[in-house]
Amino acid sequence: MKKITLSLLLIGSLLQAFGQQNEGIVLYDQKINMHKRMQDESMKAMVPEFRTNKMQLLIRATESLFKAAAQPNEEEENTDGNGNTVQMVIRVPQNETYRNYETQKSVELRELAGQKFLIEDTLRRMPWKLAGDTKKIQGYECMKATMTNKVNNQPIVAWFTEAIPVPSGPAGFGGLPGLILEVDVNDGDMLYTLTKAEFKKLAAADIKLPSGGKKITEAEFTKKRDEFMKEMGGQGGIRIIRN
Repeated sequence: MKKITLSLLLIGSLLQAFGQQNEGIVLYDQKINMHKRMQDESMKAMVPEFRTNKMQLLIRATESLFKAAAQPNEEEENTDGNGNTVQMVIRVPQNETYRNYETQKSVELRELAGQKFLIEDTLRRMPWKLAGDTKKIQGYECMKATMTNKVNNQPIVAWFTEAIPVPSGPAGFGGLPGLILEVDVNDGDMLYTLTKAEFKKLAAADIKLPSGGKKITEAEFTKKRDEFMKEMGGQGGIRIIRN
């Protein structure tokens, strides 16, 4: 009788542990190829090719909130070919991406040129194709899925694990039968990689709808962003001051 009781307790503990795998905080490194975003060859020599930001994804079953983790702004000073001092201010936009895969609701708070915009929409199905390849990321067995962003024709490669039963991932990527641990956008243009997953009970207020920005459509925001990037000279969001 004792053996049966012990077995039942062990099974219950395992089930409880597995159930806790769908709530907590997941940390990612966001690695950006800065040179791919620059048109000025002289500026490429003054800026490191890659920049890494710390990001976090709060997950609770079918809902998630993706945003930047706490990190300081960066300022660098260099001298261009004409002897001018160039000050570069690099900061991570305070964007937030909320997804609810049960209600099919999407809310994004995006920062652009010092202004905040709020985009509310329904979740759109991502046309993932399972590739059949597998690999391990931080000890998790992952499967490969691919798709093409039809807006800009960029290839997307994602690696997800069914060991974490959450249909979410970094930067709004999701819709797969497990948490996405790695995403490669446009052959290394931007790479998200899992660094740590901490499963724990979150407070009710930890995952909340983004608010505080001017309501705008996705198309309207894209137009504003393209115009801003054109004004910036294609410098990938880096503000450059020549003295």
